[in-house]
Amino acid sequence: MAHNSPEGETGLAPNSPSGAGNPLASLGTRIAGALAPREFAAFISYSHQDMAVARWLHRAIETYRVPRPLVGLEGEFGPVPPRLRPLFRDEDELAGAAALGLRLEGALARSRALLVICSPAARRSQWVDSEIRTFKRLYPDRPVFAVIAAGTPGDGPDACFPESLVWAIGADGQIDRACPVEPLAPDLQCLDRKAVKLKLIAGMLGVPFDSLHDREQRRRRVFAAITSSASLVLILVLSGLTLAAFTYARIAVRERNAAEVAQKTAVEERNAAIAARDLAERRTWLAQQAAEQIRNFVGQDCPPPNSAQSANSANSANSGRPAQTQRKPR
Repeated sequence: MAHNSPEGETGLAPNSPSGAGNPLASLGTRIAGALAPREFAAFISYSHQDMAVARWLHRAIETYRVPRPLVGLEGEFGPVPPRLRPLFRDEDELAGAAALGLRLEGALARSRALLVICSPAARRSQWVDSEIRTFKRLYPDRPVFAVIAAGTPGDGPDACFPESLVWAIGADGQIDRACPVEPLAPDLQCLDRKAVKLKLIAGMLGVPFDSLHDREQRRRRVFAAITSSASLVLILVLSGLTLAAFTYARIAVRERNAAEVAQKTAVEERNAAIAARDLAERRTWLAQQAAEQIRNFVGQDCPPPNSAQSANSANSANSGRPAQTQRKPR
């Protein structure tokens, strides 16, 4: 089995002349720290029949934010971190393999805790049993947590605890039946998932469950108050916008009606002007026709006044004597 070296180890003492004040050595230290195998907050051991529970638990723990008042406090396993991540969860089937392999053994060696998803399938799985044995053999003092996904504790066909979980493991990797272990495992079949998640996280952080639960409840109340306040502000803003929209809609309707009335008035005035123009033109035409008729009538019944005198003058000129007008006898 491969053992991991401490993260960021470069092989140089901190005060060695080759590392002090040397930018290349500092760069090499940073590169070595970046390339060093990372440590896992926990290794999730499960049967692939419990894949759905493993995926939920993996996501729930990695995305959980520890309440700020607890971050940095001294827990059972050291200072409380703001997050519990990363977690290692193997997605590959190990069927046909004779041993865990260097990859899984290396992940177990770099894990601060072991999280076992218990079920009858996990109890029958030789790989779950092997992972528990390897972790307990490597780190007898590191915590092992369990959660029940199916089955019941104890013996019988529905037993869910692997044997390596309920007994101590010796340095040779064998079960020590002289040292029984009673795992405290929250049951997903009876408890709410949120409660199970908090119980596991409290154990992994090394803080009392009541403390974490109270902080979580307080955070939820604060979040609910903030959400309610934000919702109230949003409702007020939306109400104001709705009122403004109705007001502007009424103004727009009123202006539209006024525009329609003005347009109708303009159309009526235009029609009246056109009618007046047509009437004036008709009257002018009638006056012209009447004048023409009068001229024609006067021209036929009353000859021009100079026409008779012109005729007499013409006759006198023809006879050689002055024209005489006939007088009417008295």
